[in-house]
Amino acid sequence: MKLEKDLPKYLESDVLIRFEDCDPFGHLNNGRYIDYFLNAREDQVREYYGLDIYGHIKQTGNAWVVASNQIAYIREVKFMEWVKIKTCLMHYDASNLITECQMLDKETGAVLAVIWSRFAYINIKKGQRVEHSLDLMTLFGDVATEGEGKPTTYFEERVKELRTVQVGA
Repeated sequence: MKLEKDLPKYLESDVLIRFEDCDPFGHLNNGRYIDYFLNAREDQVREYYGLDIYGHIKQTGNAWVVASNQIAYIREVKFMEWVKIKTCLMHYDASNLITECQMLDKETGAVLAVIWSRFAYINIKKGQRVEHSLDLMTLFGDVATEGEGKPTTYFEERVKELRTVQVGA
């Protein structure tokens, strides 16, 4: 795991929406958005922060499990469309992470969907919540966009803000 002060807070990657993930109308199936967000975040964290989630599980016996999701579908996403997935760690505490992931139109930057996910850190053998190590807390402190604790805004307020963002501004 990289522990540097100049780590990016916002991570991005481009993804092609696959045909098999879409409904008969050619729109990305609502359940598949979460897969795209989680897969992108996992790859980004490994690439940019050197944190291999599966290696971490093997080494420590601890893992992050999804405790809750809040998602808003803002604009349609169609098969064979390239999108940009932008993610960040918003907040953290001793045993939780809250991430925000946005799916953006690759050409215009328009927000297509947004999700907030809360992850609980658990020991997988005991099935009990555990606390993050000092190394993890240091990493989170370096990369969290809003810091330690809980969001001061509600998800619905954030969605309203994203709906009004001017593309290219």
